[in-house]
Amino acid sequence: MSSNRALIILAAALITLCGSLVALGATLDEQAQLLRGYVDPLQTADLPYRIPLLGVNADLRQYQGSALRQQLNLMREAQITWVRQFVFWDQVQPSAASALDWSIYDPIIGAFAGDPQLRLVLVLMNSPDWSRDPALAPTAPPDQPADFTNFARELALRYGDVVDHYQIWDEPNLTDAWGGTEPSPAGYAGMIAAAYQAIHANDPQAVVIAAALAPTTEDNLRNISDITYLRALYQLGAQDYFDAAAAKPYGFSEPADALNVSAEALNFPRIIALREVMEAYGDSRKHLWGSAWGWNSLPDGWQGNASIWGQVTAAQQAEYTLRALERAEEQWAWAGGLILQH
Repeated sequence: MSSNRALIILAAALITLCGSLVALGATLDEQAQLLRGYVDPLQTADLPYRIPLLGVNADLRQYQGSALRQQLNLMREAQITWVRQFVFWDQVQPSAASALDWSIYDPIIGAFAGDPQLRLVLVLMNSPDWSRDPALAPTAPPDQPADFTNFARELALRYGDVVDHYQIWDEPNLTDAWGGTEPSPAGYAGMIAAAYQAIHANDPQAVVIAAALAPTTEDNLRNISDITYLRALYQLGAQDYFDAAAAKPYGFSEPADALNVSAEALNFPRIIALREVMEAYGDSRKHLWGSAWGWNSLPDGWQGNASIWGQVTAAQQAEYTLRALERAEEQWAWAGGLILQH
């Protein structure tokens, strides 16, 4: 009997031990999820320097004079630092024979001159009909990269005393943002390499940011996952031609504190997966920007189509936005500007 009792006690102890190990494993997994993306700046110097987080996307072409000044004052009151503004090449140079016309953008750039708070991020976008097959959309890259390079060079030469941050194209991992043609990491790598050198030659203080990649779980001939696309750029050696990378960490329907980070998850912390690509290729000292982000809240009584971007209430939108900024400030020492979608 004593032998049987000892076996029973031993079996019970083993069961308890197994349960403890399972619980420990679960705790460690949960801790790993909680800490994913977190970097303690006191423990490593392999980080970029801290910069302000809050920014906003805007199209300031619609404002002039006092109206423009009013909009900028509202941004200052909201404690915004970064203002992301598109500069459309096809608008500046609609004809190959014409001189570049900056008349739309000069007042905008001039309004930021000497500003102690607001800082521009200019997005170079769209090709004129003369530079590509006119049957393609303006978002198609030019046939001759040198034409775009000249535009980038002239822009930096004209605005380099006011602007330090330039982003080359937007969402090139999507067919719609690559002129309706198949997205091409190699094609984009060639574009940014030439533009990078042209901009730095005329604005030595420039920060050239790689195109903001659209969040998508697709990996096909039409759309390429942002994670896959960024990895492809590194495999092509394109990291030598951007000073920072960029994502679009929209929250969709998940809160700012969501923990699931994977190629299949569309949420705010998806940006961590892109950061992990940068770290895997030894590029930890560069910022990773959020060039457009936020949560979609449709008006009460909305009768239109359901949003493909997910939907939250107005109260959740405000709560998630504030918590997202807190999370980035507390955990993501590698974060560049987080620029809200307008």
